[in-house]
Amino acid sequence: MSKRDSALVAGLGALARGGVDFIVVGVGGINFYAADEASAIATLDIDILLRPDVATLRAAFAALQKVGFTFEAGGEPFVDFEDDVVLHNIVRSGASLTARHARGAQLDLMLSITGLHYDALAADPVTFTVARAPVRVGRLEKLLRSKELAGRPKDVEFLRLFAARFRNDLPRRSVDATVPKVRGPRRTAAPPKNPRPKKR
Repeated sequence: MSKRDSALVAGLGALARGGVDFIVVGVGGINFYAADEASAIATLDIDILLRPDVATLRAAFAALQKVGFTFEAGGEPFVDFEDDVVLHNIVRSGASLTARHARGAQLDLMLSITGLHYDALAADPVTFTVARAPVRVGRLEKLLRSKELAGRPKDVEFLRLFAARFRNDLPRRSVDATVPKVRGPRRTAAPPKNPRPKKR
């Protein structure tokens, strides 16, 4: 395992063990459903959707600081961990912050996601084991749906790549479907080019 991957694992494990209420989303979340590491789609970071409240944001900061992460907002260092006004504004606006590790790992801490509310993803997540800790990942169908709703060029390209790569693994698509409809997660999985979690 590379130093970057090791730091990503440490970050996910720290969040889970720290009792932080979060769901892994984005391409990083989708990669948990890959049959093996070779099937994962390359990504530079992992998106972490936090429950949108100040207590959860504080808990995430504390957990990640313990394993060597620092934080940025808008490309600038973020140090206002104890400023209630700043934290409330971040939560209210649904902003995102970046957690970086000296080993090259990056976690994007998100307070909102396009088209889906936190509670909708938290209602039926799939739990994987990372660094001996339970990590909840958004259900694959919902993560793909979020990509469709975002509609950015990079999201459209990702969906095209996903459909092409996993065409033989997916059930028949309807004529007007933009996102492939997936029956459910596979029995084995691996996070994005990192450790191989076990589904519980």
